[in-house]
Amino acid sequence: MLAAIWDGPSWGDTGGEARYSEGWAEFFVLFFGVLLWLALGGLVLLAGLRGHVTRTCSIAAGGLYGLAAIATVGSAQNYFSWPGGWSILVPALLPPLLALYGVCARLPVLATGLPRLVPAVALGAVALVAFAAIPFAFIDPVGYPDRLAEHKRRMDAEFDRIAAEHQEAALRWEAGIRNLSPNSPLAAWLEYINGSTDPGPLHEQALDGARRANRRQADAVILLDEGQIRRLAELWRLELAVTPALCAAYDRALNKLAATDDPYDAMVGKQLDRQLPNIKFLLAGHCDLDAGLVAAEARIRKLTSIDPADEHWLQFLTALGNMHHSR
Repeated sequence: MLAAIWDGPSWGDTGGEARYSEGWAEFFVLFFGVLLWLALGGLVLLAGLRGHVTRTCSIAAGGLYGLAAIATVGSAQNYFSWPGGWSILVPALLPPLLALYGVCARLPVLATGLPRLVPAVALGAVALVAFAAIPFAFIDPVGYPDRLAEHKRRMDAEFDRIAAEHQEAALRWEAGIRNLSPNSPLAAWLEYINGSTDPGPLHEQALDGARRANRRQADAVILLDEGQIRRLAELWRLELAVTPALCAAYDRALNKLAATDDPYDAMVGKQLDRQLPNIKFLLAGHCDLDAGLVAAEARIRKLTSIDPADEHWLQFLTALGNMHHSR
């Protein structure tokens, strides 16, 4: 319950997502709060029925129990409205104080002497904390602007720290390309080809290095057979020989990509669209890509049936059909 109260406020954000999140937080506060207060009610009831306290104390405990429940709900809502204030103390302190009363009232060792005052002191503390919810409701809004400003300063500092860490990691990653050589696998060069901006100096450096990779021909076939055709969107720029092994591997990979059971057809369509330069390159080298082209046409035709007015997919489907039937 306390975790939901503590993490629930939106700290000045009044957007839809913030209100949605706060609504869920309030739901969890009520859910766990009801369970908690049912347990506390059982403790208070048993303390009166089987405890070692007077009837007056039992009646007072019942009244304070109801007052404490109301104070907890009100303070939780006040904390949602004015986070970071003193109201959090009310739901934090009342349950353990009531539990202390309920347990101590049933212990025979506390029935005589000075210890018998422990339940009464606990009830007094319950009354004090419950009534403290009233001044907290007025104090918390007054200090909220300063707390909000401090919260924003902490968040900005945290964002700056994360940004600096990301920047440092990006610089380390960019510097890592210097450790690659012609003996490095093609996959290592692809990390920089796909992770850099085209056009850009790092992208061109990665492409140039991939063209010099000694094993790029064999590695390309292996990557295609492993289903990593998405990483090879710029295969046509790697100065590969159009061999039967490369053609067959690409045809299988294209067929697998087009026939994937991914329900997001538009995402698959975008991946196929990125393969268009590769398809043109391999067809120019007299590759047989019939299976892959048939599967790609079927997938794009599904897209055009969903949105017949989308000119891009209609043009892409036409281009696939022309390349397929011109062989």
